[in-house]
Amino acid sequence: MQQLVRVFSADGTYCPGFQFREDLSLHPVVTGLFERAMALRIPHNYFAAWMVTGCPALREGRPVDLVDRLAPATLLAALERSFEHGPRGGRSSV
Repeated sequence: MQQLVRVFSADGTYCPGFQFREDLSLHPVVTGLFERAMALRIPHNYFAAWMVTGCPALREGRPVDLVDRLAPATLLAALERSFEHGPRGGRSSV
């Protein structure tokens, strides 16, 4: 359960589908990105928003669309760059 990205709202808690493969196993690249996000203390909701929003560090590409096309290290670097000033400060892609 700690590996799952969860989005919290007034209506409940949701697990975004982007973290699952077609066979419903966890996508290892997303799991790795999320693990790093947790180490950086990025809240679940911010990470989920980052995954589905155009990212300046990825030429405005959405990480969710690139998890199978880019090297995991490229995505990790984009995550770190997006949140280098914390989840609420600085320029982020969310």
